[in-house]
Amino acid sequence: MRNSLRILLTLSFFILPILANSQDVTREQVVFRSGDNVLSGTLVLPTSAQDVPVLLFMGGIDEWGDIHTQRQPFIEENLLSVFPPSGIGVFYYDPRGIGESDGRWGRATLNDFADDAKAAISYLSQRREVDRDRIGIVGHGEDGWVVQIVAATSPQQIKLMASLAGPTFDPTRQLVNEYHSEYVCNEEDSTAAYEKAVQKAQSHQNWVSAIPITKRWRHMKMKLDFNPAEYIGDIEIPALFVFGGNDGQVYPSWAVEELNEIFPNSIPPNFTIYDIGGVNHFFHVVPDCFEYDDETSNVNLNFSFRFKEVFQDWIFDTL
Repeated sequence: MRNSLRILLTLSFFILPILANSQDVTREQVVFRSGDNVLSGTLVLPTSAQDVPVLLFMGGIDEWGDIHTQRQPFIEENLLSVFPPSGIGVFYYDPRGIGESDGRWGRATLNDFADDAKAAISYLSQRREVDRDRIGIVGHGEDGWVVQIVAATSPQQIKLMASLAGPTFDPTRQLVNEYHSEYVCNEEDSTAAYEKAVQKAQSHQNWVSAIPITKRWRHMKMKLDFNPAEYIGDIEIPALFVFGGNDGQVYPSWAVEELNEIFPNSIPPNFTIYDIGGVNHFFHVVPDCFEYDDETSNVNLNFSFRFKEVFQDWIFDTL
């Protein structure tokens, strides 16, 4: 039976994108309140459905607090073309201070963003079409930290969490990761690159702490003291961690190493971990050191079939 289901799901990777536009789904622009802020989002549900499970997606924001050019293509191909036609809703929203949402992105902590996610979950739970016992959260990139917080502190509100290209180590090491990748891509020796990356990250943090003059620096200051280990160690619901082998922002080896430090005896059985080779931060099949620029920002790059397979299989099996 399970083999038959997997064959059907594999075929769906080819069929569902074609059927997505012909299926009866509704796309609704909605707003919800989180504290003093009104946040704006999009809810996509199967038409006339009841007790629908829903995935809440967060991510695709760049380091300057702008919506990344690859955010919407990622949502459309990996979420909307697959799940609503199969009976699972998708909800995504503009983070506070971005797009149509109120607030100040650069002055919010990761816990503030987690509170926004909890408010989104509460909103979904009040929708008559939604099965409140089957709400899952998906965080991409830095929002992987956010879903880790929510999974640890509000497990009664969600059934699963998925961290896609999300760090498991703290913001300091994540900054070292980025700088190390930049040096290595400029053909520096890895060991020397690491030493320079540590020094540059420390200098960066000193400046950020002293004079956070840009939105990016203010945002960095607000997350400097965050320690994901405090939350990851408390996650008891099903948790998926997917990393890209060519991701210069989050090295899979560093991320798994951190998980092994958090769980020295063994990583718990509710954790599922994948390292997808040959893909970048957005799970595009691209060479190492690939950078998005004006020439590639609007190009339809190929998302990894392996990423789609493991992500979608896990969601269907777990939600």
